[in-house]
Amino acid sequence: MIEINLIRDSKFFIPTPRFKELVILEYIEKKSDVTQKELAQVANAAPSMINAYIDEYEKKGYLKREYISKRDVNYLITPKGIQRKNYLMITYLRELLDLYHLEKRNIENYIESLIDRGYRNVLLYGAGEVAETILGVVRDRETDLNVIAVIDDDKGKQEKEILGYKIISLDEINNYPHHGIIITTYTFEDVIMEKLKAIGYDMNKVIRFFWMGD
Repeated sequence: MIEINLIRDSKFFIPTPRFKELVILEYIEKKSDVTQKELAQVANAAPSMINAYIDEYEKKGYLKREYISKRDVNYLITPKGIQRKNYLMITYLRELLDLYHLEKRNIENYIESLIDRGYRNVLLYGAGEVAETILGVVRDRETDLNVIAVIDDDKGKQEKEILGYKIISLDEINNYPHHGIIITTYTFEDVIMEKLKAIGYDMNKVIRFFWMGD
């Protein structure tokens, strides 16, 4: 089932009517006794619109109402509704894959640019989404870029792993011979730069992911 938080907390994604249709049909398939208030939260839609959506889907034969009482209603997805839901899901996943492959190509080009500049053994600084994306590309393709470890200031992450790569503290970097450090966080980039300067790190070896011109 599509995560509710993915829809509600997204910074860029605005649910389209078609996506709301997918979410509502999928949720009803899993939970027939869902309330309209709950569907509004699931689809990130105004509660006043849910009844209109339900009416539309019922007219199209995607679902039907089962009245338990005057106030209690179950929503039952029909075979046609399941067929429609599956079609919407495949289309949605296809678009997500297209976006993923586009981003993957961008990361691959970025990695090649680092190799061309002489970087081979590197540390990543920031065990977040950007680091995970880079590590996924490095792991899945043959490349001369070797990620030695990932630095993170969060003690709760240290000594753990991200995609099989060890997460270390800044104090440990001298134990890992490397050609440079790639800062993979936007929010704390300036803080990290100051921390590296404070320990006397060679700033010529610092690569800022979000400054592609570095």
